[in-house]
Amino acid sequence: MKRIISKEEIPTNMTDEEAADFWATHTMSSELLESSMAEDDLPHRHGRTKTISIRLEHDLLQRIQEVAAQKHMGYQTLMKQFLIERVYEEEKLVR
Repeated sequence: MKRIISKEEIPTNMTDEEAADFWATHTMSSELLESSMAEDDLPHRHGRTKTISIRLEHDLLQRIQEVAAQKHMGYQTLMKQFLIERVYEEEKLVR
């Protein structure tokens, strides 16, 4: 998995399929992820989290947990990172 350390490394105007292929082989560095969350164009975080329930197929959850273990992080943290990255990409497409 290639770690992205600057925004310039992220292609722009990707189709959904291209974005899925790209993010399947790339991940944002923690620093880039944190800096992207601090940008003025992103919604302000209130510091509180909300607990939600989501149903996942057992196989998918197991795969996520395995990837998280390889990255030495919790699976829920990894899932939040995936969601943040994907929402960021969708927001860029809308603008």
